Parts: sequence; C-alpha cells; structure tokens
Amino acid sequence: MIWIFDSSPLIYLSKVGLNWIFERLEGGKFIPTQVYDQVITQGKIRGDADALVSEELVKEGVIKVLTVNDDFKEMLKSLGEELHEGELEVLALAKNKGGMAVLDESIAREVGAVFKIEVHGTLFLIFLMVRTGKLKKEEAMAKVNLMIGTGFRLGHDEYLEFLNLLGNV
Repeated sequence: MIWIFDSSPLIYLSKVGLNWIFERLEGGKFIPTQVYDQVITQGKIRGDADALVSEELVKEGVIKVLTVNDDFKEMLKSLGEELHEGELEVLALAKNKGGMAVLDESIAREVGAVFKIEVHGTLFLIFLMVRTGKLKKEEAMAKVNLMIGTGFRLGHDEYLEFLNLLGNV
C-alpha cells in the first residue's frame, strides 16, 4: 500500500499522541512538498509542537517528501478555488502512484472519488489501528474526542459512523 497524506492527519494525530500510527502502517508513506511546507515549515514558524513531531517522522524516514510536477496536478488546478495546493498535490501523487489519499476535506475526497482515487480520512487510520488490535476502542474514542477539542472538524454523521464502526469491531 502507498499512503499519501494531507496536512490534517499529520497535525491532528501528532497533537493527540497518535503519531506512532504512521510507523505502523505498512507500505510507502509520502507527503508532497506543499504539505511539508504547511505542516512543518509554517508550523515551526507558528510554534506548533505538532510540526516538530511531523518533522521527526520525515527525518527518521518514516514519511518521505515528494515533489509533484505533472499534467494531472495542472488539470486539477482548475479546481484551485475549491482545493488547497496541498490537497491538489496529495490527489496528484495518489493518482500517479496508485496510492491512497488520506485527507479530511470533503470536497477533496469527492474530487478523488470522481477520478477513481482511493480516499480516506484520519479516522480511517485510527479505525485501522483498532481493527488490527494496536489501539483499544476506548482509547480511540478518547483520542478522537481530544482531536475535536483541538480543532479537528468532524460532522455529526461522520462521528456517529465512526462510533458505529468501532462498535462492530
């Protein structure tokens, strides 16, 4: 499996101490340069602790940074009003590498689905850890609630769906 991450999984999993999830995922793990800039470069300027955690994941080689320059990204730029540069690069990398785009913005996920890119969000990563026995259900729920408390945006229906999935594990 090839994983391509947008900013929100890096930021929020790091904020709640779940950054170890990136190490446990099997396969290649990548972020585009725009996500690196948003999370690490700009985050360090703002003084965000999660930026240092994400930077360590890159320094240790857990996550690799890739530059995106291709026609698919250029085609997606017509959606620039709707999508951020990082989201465009995540989708382009996922399409080119046949990987999974992990992003939380609903419009970006819809665009990914239109272009037959496998897309999931941060909660999917947490669910995977529960399903594989690496995280307890109760801790997963507590961490998601903590993420919400630190600014993670999650709709009511998505939250209920996550709780339902956990209940079925």
